[in-house]
Order: sequence, then structure tokens, then C-alpha cells
Amino acid sequence: MLDRIFNKCKEYGMEIKVKETKTMHIERDTKGLPITMGNAVLDQVSKYSYLGHMITDDVAILKEVQIRIEKTRQKVLENKELLPRNIGLNAKKRFVACYIFSVFNYGCEALNLF
Repeated sequence: MLDRIFNKCKEYGMEIKVKETKTMHIERDTKGLPITMGNAVLDQVSKYSYLGHMITDDVAILKEVQIRIEKTRQKVLENKELLPRNIGLNAKKRFVACYIFSVFNYGCEALNLF
């Protein structure tokens, strides 16, 4: 199937950068078969970042959650001066909902739970 896409692209004057194209086989127990495009075998990776999400071949989301927590921690440290000690509890709750939860929840709907 990839060879058909590769050949169609060539027909229309487009080029797929085979050296930059990576594949991932997602299955719990086995390693994937080599995938070719043209005359080249595509590299197989075990993880990559896509739209800010860490995708792994073992379908574990622990790494993604750890990355999300670290990004949230960084945002808290960046905005620390915006949250003085003398503001009310409701203002603090709104701050947390706006700046912290939005970073932590960003893209969670796109996570695959297997």
C-alpha cells in the first residue's frame, strides 16, 4: 500500500522523504515486520511526540501523564508571581482552573486508553 502512495506522489511531482519517514508497530508482544517504501526500508521507532503527546509502541500512557504533570509544574513556576498570598480563595480557584488545569488537561481527549 505504501508503494502505491509513493508511486502516485511521484506521478504528481510530489516527493516523500523516505529517510525522514518513520514507522511504529503497536502491539504488546511482538516486533513489527520491516516496512518498505520504494527500495528503502523505513526506520521503526518505539516512541515519538505528536502534537505534544508522547506516543509509545507499548501503549502505555504513564510517560504521557508524567510529561503532562511536568508541563503543568513549569506553568505554575512561570506564573508564581501572579498568585500572591493575600488574594481570596475564589480567585485562587479561578487561577488554578484557568492556568493549571488547562495545561494539564490539554489534549487529554485525544489520549488512547487501551
